Amino acid sequence: MLAPDARMVLLDQLRPPVGYTMDAAVATTFTLDLSAALIPPLAFASFGLSGTPDPVAALEAVRACADRVDVFCQAGQMAVPSQPSDLMAFLEPMVHEVRRPRPGHLFHPKVWLLRYRAPGEPDRYRLLCLTRNLTHDHSWDVAVRLDGGISGGPKAANRPLAELVRALPGLAVITPLPEDRLDRIAGLAADVRRVVWELPDDVTEISFHTFGIRGVRPSADFSGYHQLVIAPFLTDDGLAIVAPGFRDIAVVSRAEELDRLAPGTISGITSYVVSSIAGLDEDSTGNDLDGQQILTGLHAKLYVTERNRRAHVFIGSANATRAAFTGNVEFLVELEGGATKLGLATFLGPEAPFHGLLEEYSTGGGAEPDPLDEGRRKLEDLLRNVASVPYTVLVKDSSTAAYVLVVTTEQALPIPDGFKLTMELLTRPGDAQNLFAGPANASFGPVPLPDVTPFLVVRAISPDGLHGGTVIRGLLRNDPAGRLDEVLARQVDTPEKFLRFLALLLGLGNPYLLAMLAGDGRSAGGYANAGPAPGIFELILRALADRPEALADLDRLVRRLQATESGRLVLPDGFEALWQVVADARRLLGTVSSA
Repeated sequence: MLAPDARMVLLDQLRPPVGYTMDAAVATTFTLDLSAALIPPLAFASFGLSGTPDPVAALEAVRACADRVDVFCQAGQMAVPSQPSDLMAFLEPMVHEVRRPRPGHLFHPKVWLLRYRAPGEPDRYRLLCLTRNLTHDHSWDVAVRLDGGISGGPKAANRPLAELVRALPGLAVITPLPEDRLDRIAGLAADVRRVVWELPDDVTEISFHTFGIRGVRPSADFSGYHQLVIAPFLTDDGLAIVAPGFRDIAVVSRAEELDRLAPGTISGITSYVVSSIAGLDEDSTGNDLDGQQILTGLHAKLYVTERNRRAHVFIGSANATRAAFTGNVEFLVELEGGATKLGLATFLGPEAPFHGLLEEYSTGGGAEPDPLDEGRRKLEDLLRNVASVPYTVLVKDSSTAAYVLVVTTEQALPIPDGFKLTMELLTRPGDAQNLFAGPANASFGPVPLPDVTPFLVVRAISPDGLHGGTVIRGLLRNDPAGRLDEVLARQVDTPEKFLRFLALLLGLGNPYLLAMLAGDGRSAGGYANAGPAPGIFELILRALADRPEALADLDRLVRRLQATESGRLVLPDGFEALWQVVADARRLLGTVSSA
């Protein structure tokens, strides 16, 4: 099971192998929290995380990986952040919303496929198959991590995974994706066909199962004589798929889901729920709990079946519902091994750690659904349908310092009678325009350059007073030059932050310099105060020789800061003189290299 601090676990699982860097990554998730999407780049940059991430470190980490990562999520399931951050602007190119695969169904897989590279070493590949979304949710979850490398020709067992990855760009709301992203995703799909995965302990065979993708026929076999079902959502017809025959079945779910099963279904299973005190040490006291992130609820999806003295463990995104297996896009990893090693006793035996998290649950089933459930479902469906319409965000000059954003759609918005919808810019909360059935046409502004954004917030109120909202990424037209540089300058607003950004940009992995620039920043008040051996001058010299593109990034920020009096105050004492020397050297090197 995942540890309580789920962000730390995800960081650890994404972190590159020693000596490697992340070269390409594709992720899928049902729900996406933009603030949670800022966390994985820290792993790719080999940063740690303690509490709230350093915004300057997060900024540079996202900048560094945005061109190599693509995240696909269900349209209408991008959560509205409670506190929008400037850093979210750097997520724009890597976030892709996906249409429903078919009416009434969902895009629901939770996968990371990554390629890592190192000079002179073979590429390494990693697959993370999760049961959680890319959010800050603190439910009980499980995950599978597989590492491997290319060997030989295509492997038939890898085809379902490859086809899922290959299909992603065609499912996006805004198409086509840029050519470089299309090529990278296609390359990953081709590579993964040839990967040989390292087998986890006690596992003798690995299989992949993709559901809901055209041309891929799932082959998952859930039949057996002992079965365990762990799923937060389940239905009677879904259980009939993942536990055919209803023989010796144990089910772990949420109490309200078990209560709604038919009495005939309940009579054939042993029911469990996760204990409300699961995960607490026996000697924990009230004071001890203050600093803990206690897991609540269940989000894990895991199926175990035993047959022929073998165990088959399925882990992934699919709930025990009919919709999951007959229309949703879902993904499962199947691990096969001996029944004594991977079977039901591993999870429910008297000494099994997982068993200690559970308590038996008695119910007669047959409970009526919550009367509000149907209203919530209609509201969620509306947001998904509205988010599946392509939006264009046209940027118009209003003045030398401000812009007007005009949001339009060619398609009519599917807004039923009785629902009220509004739209606002993610960067300008509260400045909302009403939306109506028919093509959208909303104008926002004037807004300053850093607040220009393709991220739109749509909020909805149902006829019975239920509230909901989602973020939508539109297609930005006439994106002003230097917009992200302006966002960067707004974040790097003190000499201490400037020097830290310089260190992160030019010297990732220079622990002495990062330590000097950490903390209260008093030791980093200016270039002259940095001392004779902090590494700044050496970093710039090294970048002149090895990473001139990094100096070009830094030069844009320096020029942006030099354009205003307040910006010049951000540059440390003595830095402008140093930077003029660097600029002269860059010009000379450019002349020499072109001669």
